Amino acid sequence: MNKPKFIFSIAAFLFVCLLSFTTSFAQTPNKQQSEPSYEVVLQVLIASNTAADKSVAVPQTLSNVVKKLKTNYPFSNYRLNLTYLQRIADTGNIELRSVSNEPNQDIYAPVFSEFTLGQLQNLPDAKGQNSISIQNFRFGQRVPIKSASYTTESGKPNSVVNYDQIGLSMRKLNLSENTPTVVGTLSTSKPDELMFVVLTVKPVEE
Repeated sequence: MNKPKFIFSIAAFLFVCLLSFTTSFAQTPNKQQSEPSYEVVLQVLIASNTAADKSVAVPQTLSNVVKKLKTNYPFSNYRLNLTYLQRIADTGNIELRSVSNEPNQDIYAPVFSEFTLGQLQNLPDAKGQNSISIQNFRFGQRVPIKSASYTTESGKPNSVVNYDQIGLSMRKLNLSENTPTVVGTLSTSKPDELMFVVLTVKPVEE
């Protein structure tokens, strides 16, 4: 082998290696970005034919939801029962347990609510628009039901209350971003009432 050509080849190889190392070293390392965050708002609407209670009126953000519901459920009164707001990161999970008091009921007993949501992701839909995908969703309540009434020795009326479990669960739920969406319907302890579970997911600007 020609010695000068061999030396030249070795020198060229070392030069290329040195240039590659220098270029990679000079590059600024990419900073790890935090995952996007979202506000998850779960709201429960109660529809009935009882007199409206202005203290629990439906907020303006749900006016379109109520308008659509009235086309299929012609109740005279829709009211907001409860609202839960949680913050979650992309692919995150939510597990909530809470106690509330149902207004306008004939017995005073707490309502126990449970709300779980798993693997929330922001994915484009068929039209390329932002869509929220949820792998697991569950909402449930333990509601008090009056089974009997009696009067105490002092003459005070009292009730015997039992609890019943109601709820809904689903897998692979999709909904539009920042749009209140009815995800389920439940019966209540009263024959002339229906409960509508509404879910809204909106991005949070840091």
